[in-house]
Amino acid sequence: MKEKSFSCDRATMQWSLFLLLLMGQCVFITCQLYEYHFIKEQMSWDEARAYCRENYTDLAKVFDLTDMRRLQDSAQSQTEAWIGLYSEPGGANRRWHWSLSGEEYTENKTCWGAGEPNDQPYPENCVMTSMAWIDFPCTYTLQFICYDGESMWTVK
Repeated sequence: MKEKSFSCDRATMQWSLFLLLLMGQCVFITCQLYEYHFIKEQMSWDEARAYCRENYTDLAKVFDLTDMRRLQDSAQSQTEAWIGLYSEPGGANRRWHWSLSGEEYTENKTCWGAGEPNDQPYPENCVMTSMAWIDFPCTYTLQFICYDGESMWTVK
């Protein structure tokens, strides 16, 4: 009887160890984070990008919902802010790009607001965040969010 109990405990411990190791791997995969900086100055999208490139890495980029939540948290409940997503002017087949060259934008409908991007009423080739992404004319002045490209490895 004790032998059965021992093997059951051993199997439970092995399973627990396996789950713990698996969870540990998941933590290391998802914890490559970037530091976001909310800038309270108002600038056009091009001016904001130049400022971020001079002082940090670039305007904020978002790769997944974890980044999106962190980006919204960094906005400190402010209403609107530029992020680093833009499209080239003109054309029906417009493609979105991150401002940092070499970083591809992967279509993500969950981040866009309802009916966005709509390019209305004027050409709207830059993106601001306001609880969701909205395409907006690049010449408007808004606050903005920069990111620091040095990854931070943290274990939670």
